[in-house]
Amino acid sequence: MSKFINQIFIALFILTNLIVSSLAQSWPDRNVRIINPFAVGAGSDLVARLIAEKLTLQYGKTFLVDNRPGGGAIIGTDAVAKSSPDGYTFLVGGSATHPANFSLYKSLPYDPVKDFTPVVFMVALHYYLVVAGDFHAHNIKELIFYAKNNPTKISYGTGNATSTIEAEMLNVATGNRFVQVNYKGNTLAALDVISGQVTTMFLDTSTAYPFLQSGKLRALAVAAVKRSEIFPNVQTTAEVGLPGISLAGWNAIWGPAKLAPSLVNNLNSAVNKSLLMPDVRLKLRELGFVIDGPGPRPDDLGEFVKSEINIWSHAVQQAKIDPQ
Repeated sequence: MSKFINQIFIALFILTNLIVSSLAQSWPDRNVRIINPFAVGAGSDLVARLIAEKLTLQYGKTFLVDNRPGGGAIIGTDAVAKSSPDGYTFLVGGSATHPANFSLYKSLPYDPVKDFTPVVFMVALHYYLVVAGDFHAHNIKELIFYAKNNPTKISYGTGNATSTIEAEMLNVATGNRFVQVNYKGNTLAALDVISGQVTTMFLDTSTAYPFLQSGKLRALAVAAVKRSEIFPNVQTTAEVGLPGISLAGWNAIWGPAKLAPSLVNNLNSAVNKSLLMPDVRLKLRELGFVIDGPGPRPDDLGEFVKSEINIWSHAVQQAKIDPQ
C-alpha cells in the first residue's frame, strides 16, 4: 500500500511540474501589468517604462505600467503582494518599497520578504542634496549657516522613504531642524525646490538629471561613498564632512509570493537581456542610472533585500526616526 501511495505522490509531482512548465511556456497569453507605486516621471517609472517596452517586443504582449502612487508607496506595493501569482501582475519597486518602508513603519500590510517572489535586480541610482539653481548657498557649509540663522524658513521635500531618511540624517549630523514637506513623488518635490517653495531635498539622479543639466537645480553633494561617474565634479557627503549619509536607491522587479520558478526564470532572462541592449544602457545612463547590483539571478535579489533591511534599519536608528 505504501509503495502505491508513493507512486501516486510521484505521479502528482510530475504532473504538477508538467502543468507549471506548460504554463510557463505559454506565458504570457495576455497583457501583463507592472504596478509602479510612484508617480509618473519618478525614477522607477522611467525604468519600468523602458524595460516594459522591450518586454512587449520580446513577448508580443503588452507590458503595461500601472502607476499607483501614494501612501509612501505602500498602496501599490500591497496591491501586488495581495494579487494572484498567475504571472500577470508584477511590482517595480526597490529600496523605498522594501527595506526603507520596513524600517520606517511599525507595521506594514505586506512583508517585504515573505509576500513577494524576487524576479530581477535592475539598476541603482544615487541621491543628491540639491537646492534651486539661483539659491544663494553654494555648498553644504553655506546651507547649514543659512539654516542656523533662518530656522523657521528652512525646509526639505521628501517624495519617498530614501529622501526622508537621508534628510533626517542630515538634521542629526548638522544639528539643524529642517521642516519636512511630504509629496507623492520626488518629481513634485523637485519642482517646489526649483520654485523656492521648499529649500532643499535629497533627490534621485534620474529625477535630478535634467534639472541639474539645465541649471534649474544645483547639487551640493552626492550621498555616496565615491563620486558618481555621471556628475564627477559633485563632492560626496563624506568629502563635505557628512560620511554617514550614503544610502543608494535601487530598482527591481518582484511578483507576488508563490510565483512559479519557471515563470520567474523566464522573465528574469528577458529583463537581463533587455538590460544588456546598447540602446537601453545608453538611455539608463542618460537618466542617471547605473547597472550595478548584487547579481542577475532571482536569488541574488532575494538575499540582497535581506541585507538591505539591516542596513536601512540601522540608518533609521542613526537618523533618530521613530517608526510610524
